[in-house]
Amino acid sequence: MPRSGGDYVYVSRTLWPALGFVCNASSVLILLIYNGITGVTIQSTGVSVGLALIGSLLKNSTLANYASIVVQPVWLITLGTLEIVLLALPAVFGKRVYFRLQNVIYILVFIASFIMIGLLLSHSHADFVNAFNAYSASYANTTNYYQAVIASAQKSGWSPPSTGGVYSTLLLVPVLSIFGTSFIYSTYLGGEIKKVSRNSLIGMFGAMLFAFLLAGVFIEAVYRTIGLNFMSALDYSMSSLKIPVIPYINFLSLLLTNNPLIILYVVAVGILQMAIYIPGFYVLGSRCLMAYSFDRVLPKFLAHVSDKYHTPTYVIWVLVVTSEASLILLNIPKTAAAIYLFSTVLTWYGALFPLFFVGLAATLFPFIKKELFESSPINKRIGGIPLMSLAGIGTMFYSALIIYLELSNSVFSANTPSAIYTVIALVAALFLIFYVAKYIRRRSGVLLDLAFKEIPPE
Repeated sequence: MPRSGGDYVYVSRTLWPALGFVCNASSVLILLIYNGITGVTIQSTGVSVGLALIGSLLKNSTLANYASIVVQPVWLITLGTLEIVLLALPAVFGKRVYFRLQNVIYILVFIASFIMIGLLLSHSHADFVNAFNAYSASYANTTNYYQAVIASAQKSGWSPPSTGGVYSTLLLVPVLSIFGTSFIYSTYLGGEIKKVSRNSLIGMFGAMLFAFLLAGVFIEAVYRTIGLNFMSALDYSMSSLKIPVIPYINFLSLLLTNNPLIILYVVAVGILQMAIYIPGFYVLGSRCLMAYSFDRVLPKFLAHVSDKYHTPTYVIWVLVVTSEASLILLNIPKTAAAIYLFSTVLTWYGALFPLFFVGLAATLFPFIKKELFESSPINKRIGGIPLMSLAGIGTMFYSALIIYLELSNSVFSANTPSAIYTVIALVAALFLIFYVAKYIRRRSGVLLDLAFKEIPPE
């Protein structure tokens, strides 16, 4: 049985094989979409921002013009393709190469984050307004484009977001959940990590706590210096802005400095931060597809492991091809509109498949797999109730909260009928894939259910 694959192995053996596959495959699909989006955003939030800022600082109109050129579809596809293909190499060369590269990059990212926080906290709101207006004056033909953005948004129907009350605070939960859920992915390599019960636990919770604290300070600095209403109005008016670059937060923060070295460093590190996501997806996604193949849900050859690199190279290149397809579809107007619309539901889709059912499996595991639970190092109890079950109940509540907030509030644009129907269709399609595989295996004399009888030990 597979020793990696994360929640697929766990949920399929605890609850229901088909559900385990659907939950995990949904997670892979979500990450695949983000991989294609990353192939776009490296150019739009990294390369374009850098060219725009350096061009403005040096008064070089050619560089400033390139900022708008690199976000054209032909360049997004060309550069994105190079990134998607070349960044498969760290995943192919093995997890040690990838994790060492990731560790170096994230140290650089934390330094860049502190630099941006420092810029925001060391300048006043008036300083930012002046800097933004100075940059945009030649494009917007006005000396106060900051106020013009807000006024234009109000004229189009925008209103300032509410900032008071418990419910308004809770609306941050789906946004911050992106930070929280990203740290669980080391579990997908659980069988490949030494002393996983200690190292993985410390790594996940330590990184999560640090990231939440850093995000909280950063958000407060942004609201203080740039302004919540302006950020909301910018987002509302994105398609009609007169500046040549998409005003992501790194761009807005860097308007507060004229130091080319700071600008180059923060932009370059931002590109590296996005780029490292791509091999990260290959590392995690390959373990999931390899686990499906090991259980014969997918063809056997996909479980091949390279003798030289000890990595599942076949499935890595399958993920490269599907990522390229995602990138291309994101640059075709009709399919891009559909995918970006679907991307709005990815948070609550991921909260349901797999997170909610992982919580359900954790709740029931001590009772369904009693002998295995009692012999494990996590057989702790509080008031006679398994700690694992309490954690599972908390996970289900957290997941249900995200789903409720996103489906009950249009601010996330995640509750449109077409997006919801798309999720239903995808889940049905994944169930169909599993049962077609089961039927094919049965025809060849292989009983798929036998693969799901046990959970592998640590």
